[in-house]
Amino acid sequence: MRKVLYCLAAVVFAAGTLSAQATNSELSSPDANKVDSHDRPIGWVKIKLPAPAGSIGPGGEILPPPPPPPPPIEPSPDDVKPPVEVIDPPPPEPVDPPTFFGEPVQGKTCFLLDASGSMGGSRIATVRSETTTVIGALTEDDEIDCVAYGSQFAQADDYSKFMWGALLPCTSGNKAVAISWVNGPSTNPGGGTPTYACLKKSCQVYPPDLDQMFLLTDGAPNVSGSASQILADFPGWWGKFQGTEFVAVCIGGSSPAQDFMMALAALAGGTYKAS
Repeated sequence: MRKVLYCLAAVVFAAGTLSAQATNSELSSPDANKVDSHDRPIGWVKIKLPAPAGSIGPGGEILPPPPPPPPPIEPSPDDVKPPVEVIDPPPPEPVDPPTFFGEPVQGKTCFLLDASGSMGGSRIATVRSETTTVIGALTEDDEIDCVAYGSQFAQADDYSKFMWGALLPCTSGNKAVAISWVNGPSTNPGGGTPTYACLKKSCQVYPPDLDQMFLLTDGAPNVSGSASQILADFPGWWGKFQGTEFVAVCIGGSSPAQDFMMALAALAGGTYKAS
């Protein structure tokens, strides 16, 4: 018990001593003029934030909630433009090929023209007009050649006068030459009708991929071979061609001439035209 009392007394004594020292002492700082402000606050950073809805304003008033954003403006039906439909232009209309006595002409074509004496007058004028018109209308994709046949060309074994003896493209220059040839002395009528020799030679000269062969006459064959000889030998000559169209044109002429040309067209699986 005594020890406890001694301890309490010691604590009271120590507290009194410290209190006396505090009373007799003065806190001091080396910075007597308070110049050194390293440990002192130098200012405040203020950030002003918008008040939330229903918050208290600076004067203590209750702030109203901010207005809602305006609704989006819906376009009126008049303002809505339909999508633009892109329409491809229509393809160009196909151009019909020119015709020779009503039969379309296109591709690789040869014209075998009767220039015998009976073709004089209006007949040769019609042939020249038809031939030059179709030549003038062809394009460079087309190829042509012309042959005039008559016994006046006796110097040739085939009684034929070829313009070129080959198929040439219808350039503007070649067409001018061909038109001049058809209108020139090569087609002047004279002599007999050597259809056999001309048709045989033409089948030898022109290539298998020939598209069309036009044979024109006004009379039955009477030089180099008869009609019956031609009908007998023609299938052998024609067999080399691959899909070639044969067109037999009889301009005027007698019944034997017409019958012969119809039979010839039938042998070739071709077309007969009468004018």
